[in-house]
Amino acid sequence: MPKNYRQGGVGMVEAAAGTYLVHAYFDDNQVDLVRSNVLGWQVASDRTITPLVVDPRAADDEEWTVIHPDGRVETSDGRSWDSQDAWLREEKRAKRLAA
Repeated sequence: MPKNYRQGGVGMVEAAAGTYLVHAYFDDNQVDLVRSNVLGWQVASDRTITPLVVDPRAADDEEWTVIHPDGRVETSDGRSWDSQDAWLREEKRAKRLAA
């Protein structure tokens, strides 16, 4: 059996039911949210976490955004919002400024 030198996780933590990995796609003023159920969190040896989802392509990006059951939104870079609406307002503003 060949050796695998990819960094592996050192543990897994179960995610709360109702936790979703989300991607927002903008078309004019319309927002399309794609959600994937987060089943758990993989903890790496450097203590970073990655959401574990059924669709392995959903978490391919190193940056991720999750919505928690209580409505809070968090990103992999440490930013957070109290609600999905607050997060989407800031995302829309950032898209407008980047255009």
